[in-house]
Amino acid sequence: MTTHRAATPPQPGMTDGGPTAASSAPAVSPLAFEMVMAPASIHVAQARGTTAAVLRQWALPDAPAEDAQLVVSELVTNAISHGSGAVGLRVRYGNHQLRIEVTDGSTAPAKRRRAGANDLGGRGLLLVARLSHRWGVAGSGRTTYAVIPTLTEAPPCRRTQQPTFDPTC
Repeated sequence: MTTHRAATPPQPGMTDGGPTAASSAPAVSPLAFEMVMAPASIHVAQARGTTAAVLRQWALPDAPAEDAQLVVSELVTNAISHGSGAVGLRVRYGNHQLRIEVTDGSTAPAKRRRAGANDLGGRGLLLVARLSHRWGVAGSGRTTYAVIPTLTEAPPCRRTQQPTFDPTC
């Protein structure tokens, strides 16, 4: 069973998708969505698909959206495989970045490991590290997060002739 939280802008008095503590002024908050799922491998595809649909709604460029889907797959898979209890996924968008958080009931923090050439697993957090600006563990080991920049840079200029004084290249 999974539950979803709407992917709409937060209301006044909300920050990061939750109520503010003792806040009297409205807080500006990024877009966010959350879902909670039972620890079953079938939910990895559902988490990835939900993330893809929401990121399309937010009109994210293809490259960071694809990276985010892969990061969601890896973090949710790790939580299901190595964690305990229900798995929570939260994606927040603001300040030109996505923050992906996956939480489970285990207090053992996620750790990168070195997979051997014949190992079937053990490369997920390496992929997360390569696709994200930064990643880590929070919440006493219960939450693993990754931050993906959403600004895409223009490709470098390719010079086919002599250099020019064009400031765009």
